[in-house]
Amino acid sequence: TFAGLLGFSLLSLGIFSMSEGFTGDKKAGALRRMQVAPIRAWQLIVATAINRIFIGIISVVLMYLLAIVVFDFNMRGDYVSFALFTIASITCLFGFGMAVAGWAKDGNQAAPLSNLVSFPMMFLSGVFFPRFLMPEWLQSVTTYVPLTPVVDGFRMILTEGKTIFEVGAQLAVIGVWTLIIYLVAFKVFRWE
Repeated sequence: TFAGLLGFSLLSLGIFSMSEGFTGDKKAGALRRMQVAPIRAWQLIVATAINRIFIGIISVVLMYLLAIVVFDFNMRGDYVSFALFTIASITCLFGFGMAVAGWAKDGNQAAPLSNLVSFPMMFLSGVFFPRFLMPEWLQSVTTYVPLTPVVDGFRMILTEGKTIFEVGAQLAVIGVWTLIIYLVAFKVFRWE
């Protein structure tokens, strides 16, 4: 579904592009040079996240336009709910990329850790396999996998016509994960 593709795309963009870009800057010594400036690690992480959020928004807009033009997609929800939910989702998922990239010294560390973080989310969130086909105990666990509320929220807004107020449970899980993952990113960040 389109909701699953959006979630998968944001996860990939958030984790893999962040880990490659940030570790490349470390290897080139760019972050070490920035450390001399009066900037703290959390400020660099937030500034980078804001930059990447705009890239994520552009990606979602392009995917949405492609869905309309090529596949005649008809969104049932409203654009404000879609935009707000997109920003919340991107902010959360890009935090995982920031945590991986901040901790890893180079691409050799970042690549396996990125896969270790992203693959369980891909397979347990309903992107590739419907969650209702999973055993009941696994369905309840996967509700709290970070990508699950993203995919569910997109589906509810795009195809079921729900508003931002009706995806409160999904936003709550996304909000908790966002708080946790950025605290981890601030804690594990290394300048080189």
